[in-house]
Amino acid sequence: MNLFTHDSLLSRFFYLVGDIITLHFLWILCSLPIITIGASTTALYYSCMKRIRTKEGYPLKNFFSSFKINFKQSTLIWIGLMIIGFIFFTDFRIAMALENTLGRLMLVTCSCFLIPYLLICLYIFPVQAKFKNTIYDNLKNAFFMAIRHFPLTLLLIAIDATFILLFFSFVPFIGLALCCGVGLLGYLNANLFVFIFRKYVPDELEHDLEISGERF
Repeated sequence: MNLFTHDSLLSRFFYLVGDIITLHFLWILCSLPIITIGASTTALYYSCMKRIRTKEGYPLKNFFSSFKINFKQSTLIWIGLMIIGFIFFTDFRIAMALENTLGRLMLVTCSCFLIPYLLICLYIFPVQAKFKNTIYDNLKNAFFMAIRHFPLTLLLIAIDATFILLFFSFVPFIGLALCCGVGLLGYLNANLFVFIFRKYVPDELEHDLEISGERF
């Protein structure tokens, strides 16, 4: 078997690496205004999940198609998450500064509300990329999916935490992260989200297999 044919394992691997690198830099480029990070993250997950499901490339086309379609809702979601995150940050600072019973009570209360906030942050943009719904419904579904699939949620947290830990503690990993970090992390997470979302779209697997079979 020729290792360099279009459908060889080696060629598929290089195509995948190329798509991950492309998506990494697309995300950075489209996130530079900061306000567009939500739309960029939604587009990243859309492109990664489509690649995983159907082996389809075209990262540029898929990314910008999702970016355009989901721009309004994803941007509103991102702004809301930033505002709430700032409120949490302020409350934690105040609570730690008080150093009394009230401060400890504030810490406990904020921590309780912080958990669902973080779960929603973890799921919301993949959900937005996958399902056409109102912002409220997607936020609600993101939270309940995170709870329903809690073992996979823990795995997602472990992947993200490991990635962050390696970035700040393992120097060789920094070079990898700078070249393809966001794309790689998005691709790793997207594999789990594809598995989770198929629970809610039962006919998707058969459809994807048909498309993949036509291409390879």
